[in-house]
Amino acid sequence: MLTNSRIRASINLICSSLILLKLFSFFNKDITFFFFVFWSIPFAIFMYMGNKLSIKSFQGFSFILLIYFLSASLRVFGIKPLINDLLEIILIIILFLVCIFSPKSIKNNM
Repeated sequence: MLTNSRIRASINLICSSLILLKLFSFFNKDITFFFFVFWSIPFAIFMYMGNKLSIKSFQGFSFILLIYFLSASLRVFGIKPLINDLLEIILIIILFLVCIFSPKSIKNNM
């Protein structure tokens, strides 16, 4: 069972890993700085709202993660897949599962 502290830790770890992975892509010149900032803002907001354990933020961010998943899927299964994109899609799937199962645990732990 997920405890509130484990939920916070997993959100911070996965979101930070995703942002660092995208920063690594920026330094490899795979993406522009504008795209990096635009891509990272929702994760930064979710880290803040997720640490407050807001159930609505988990539900809303699950929808946003579906969009990120579709975007990453196009890159992974495209013509020239990169290992960064494969790691990104794995982390997005894990974060999506955390977002789906966390609201019930949060409600039970309160």
